[in-house]
Amino acid sequence: MGASSQGSRKLLAELARRSSWAVVAILSTLAFAMLLVSQAANAHWPGQPEHQFAELGDLKLESGEVIKNFRMSYVTHGKLNAAKDNAILFMHGFGGNHHNFDHMIGPGRPLDTDRYFVICPDTLGATQTNYEHTTSPSNSGLKMKFPQYNLRDMVNAQYRLITETLGIPHLLAMTGISMGGRESVQFAVSYPRFMEGIFPIVGGAVSTATATKGRLRGSLMGSIITSCKGWDDGEYIENPKSCASNALSLLATYFYTAEWWRIHLDTPEAYTKWRNALGEYLDVQDARDIYYLLRSNQRVVDTPGFDGDLNRALGSVKAKTLVIYNPRDELLLAEDFESQIKAIPNARALVIDSIAGHQISANADPQATRAIGEAIRRFLDELNAQQISGR
Repeated sequence: MGASSQGSRKLLAELARRSSWAVVAILSTLAFAMLLVSQAANAHWPGQPEHQFAELGDLKLESGEVIKNFRMSYVTHGKLNAAKDNAILFMHGFGGNHHNFDHMIGPGRPLDTDRYFVICPDTLGATQTNYEHTTSPSNSGLKMKFPQYNLRDMVNAQYRLITETLGIPHLLAMTGISMGGRESVQFAVSYPRFMEGIFPIVGGAVSTATATKGRLRGSLMGSIITSCKGWDDGEYIENPKSCASNALSLLATYFYTAEWWRIHLDTPEAYTKWRNALGEYLDVQDARDIYYLLRSNQRVVDTPGFDGDLNRALGSVKAKTLVIYNPRDELLLAEDFESQIKAIPNARALVIDSIAGHQISANADPQATRAIGEAIRRFLDELNAQQISGR
C-alpha cells in the first residue's frame, strides 16, 4: 500500500520495545482494524474467560409479548469485590459480540481487571452464527414468530443479568460502543440510580434527522436481505449468509471517513485484503437475526413517560457522563453528540478528531485509542471517588 505500508512497518517495529498496553495501542491502523474484526468474530481462544449463560426464564417485552426460556450469554473479566462496587458493564456494537472491547480490558489496561469486574454480555437478539449465544429469532427456533424487541428490551435483559444472575445491585460504570453506547444512555434513562457513571463511545441518543437517516438506511439494508436469494420470507432452514453480508456491506461504508478509505484502500489488492479480513464480521451473521435487529426501535426518545421529548428523557439522567465521539463520524453526527451533552446533567465530552471516523471505538487509530484509554482511567478514578464520598 505504498506510503501507508511503510508507516505500518515503522509502527510494528515499535512492538518489541513497548509494554503490553502500548503494544495494543500502536498496532498499525489497518492491520489492527482487521485483527479486531477477526477477534470479535472468533468467539474464544486460549486464555479467554469462560463463556457463561444466564437462564432468565420469561422475558417480558415492552410490547407485552414474552420470550420464553430466555437466556443470555456473557463473559466476565476480573473479580467482583466483597462490597460489589467495582462492576463495569460493556455493551457491544451492531452485529458485534462480547469481544468488541477486548483491547481495553485486562491487567493494567483502562478497564483494569486487577481493579474492576468487567461484564460483557451478548445482547438480546445477538446475530453472529459462529458460537452459541443469547436468545435470538433463529436460535430460539421461532424464526419469524419471534416477538419484535426494542432498545429498552435489550437494556432490561442486561439489567436482569446483572441483578438476578450476578447479584449486583449497583454498577460503578457502564459503557458501550456505537449501538452499545446508545444502550448506555438508555440504561441511564431507564435506571437512573443504577450506576455511578456512563461513558458511551461513538454512540448515544440521536436527533430526529439522524434517526430518519438511520431508518432509511435500515430499510434499504432490510430490503437487501428480503430480496436476497434464499431468504424465503425469513423461514429458511439454511442461513443465506450472503443476505446479511450484503446488507452489512452498506453499513460498512460509513465506518470510516473518505480520507481513511483513500489512504488505506488505495489499490485493488488493498481492498481485497481488507474485505477478506472484514469477512470475519460480515460473513458470520444470521440474516434473520440481523433483520430483526434492523427493525428494532433504537430511539431513546420513545422511552415511556417522557411524551416523546428527548431533552426531558436525557435530563432525567443522574449518572456522571463522559461522551466520547469523533466530529468526523459519518454514522452519528457531531450535532447529535453535542445536543445530548447539553441535555444530560453533569455531562462532558472527549472529542477525538480522527480520519478513522466511527471506528475510533475499534482501535483503528492508535492515537485515538491512547486518548480514549487515558480518559477512561481518569473517569473511573472520578467515579470511585464519587462512590466513596457517597457512602
